[in-house]
Amino acid sequence: MSYLTLNRRAALMGGALAIAAPAIIGSATTAQASGADLPMRALAQFSLGDMRITVIDDQLFTVPTAIFGANVAEGSVDALFAKFGLQQEFANVQGAVFLVETEGHKVLIDTGMGDITLPDATPDNGRLFAGLKAVGVSPEEITHVFLTHGHYDHIGGVSQDGKACFPNAAHFMSQTEVDYWTAAPGTEANFVNLMIGYGNDKLNPIKDRIQIVADGDEIVAGITAIAAPGHTFGHMAVMLESNGEKLLHLIDTSVHYIVGTNEPTWALGIEQDPAAALETRERLFGMAADENLLVAGYHFPFPGVGRLSRTQDGAFLYTPVSVS
Repeated sequence: MSYLTLNRRAALMGGALAIAAPAIIGSATTAQASGADLPMRALAQFSLGDMRITVIDDQLFTVPTAIFGANVAEGSVDALFAKFGLQQEFANVQGAVFLVETEGHKVLIDTGMGDITLPDATPDNGRLFAGLKAVGVSPEEITHVFLTHGHYDHIGGVSQDGKACFPNAAHFMSQTEVDYWTAAPGTEANFVNLMIGYGNDKLNPIKDRIQIVADGDEIVAGITAIAAPGHTFGHMAVMLESNGEKLLHLIDTSVHYIVGTNEPTWALGIEQDPAAALETRERLFGMAADENLLVAGYHFPFPGVGRLSRTQDGAFLYTPVSVS
């Protein structure tokens, strides 16, 4: 697939998400209104071995449910949602950032939406900095920032007004993601170019700080990058391990906790490589289920931590666990 190609269903979703505004494409500037001043909505803290993990609820947005089944018949997703007693037609999606404190390091896994507000949307994002303040951590104290992929809801807080938000941190990202999201966007007013424009705005100011990571590389001891392509071409998951305890952070391997797990063959409308995304789901879900790992999902209901088990029909079931 061409970097600037989007499947028909995803293009339709772009309109439904109200993010294909031509006025934004040229400069891809972030909106003046910011969620950064909104009160903190939720925090959770727990230990994994000697690691201290803080989960910060950064964002909330609404998407049409059809986006979760771009390759299935119309109405299939709503039927699945009805089966689980969920609202149909539109779904609320959260996004939460992990702060991992380990061996003197303070590591952020992604940075939320920052000051980005989508066209025609009410700001309900950018709560990362309020969350850090709530637990007594300043941006200057962050030692490492791992950017799992270049979507605006994961990189929005890494820079603002052309300056790094975490000035003393080492930054990490895959080469594929750096190259794709810092390339110049096209001139056509579409979803892909809007997203690349946001990538330019947020990543170019810190591009010379980024250290390239590949599958199996450690950010710090116990925090390992895991190749998880499909959602984006260079998308990565993260394995956390301390004193024999493990947590596999799936990031966006599954954006919805019901659809991606119960129907792993269903493609998300914005996946860059649906075939690779399916392979990633089967591989990581299978590993998590077979090893009884704790898992986390960036967009799973807060705090987004649970376990996966195999079902009789070859899919998976996500069960949240209490971490407080």
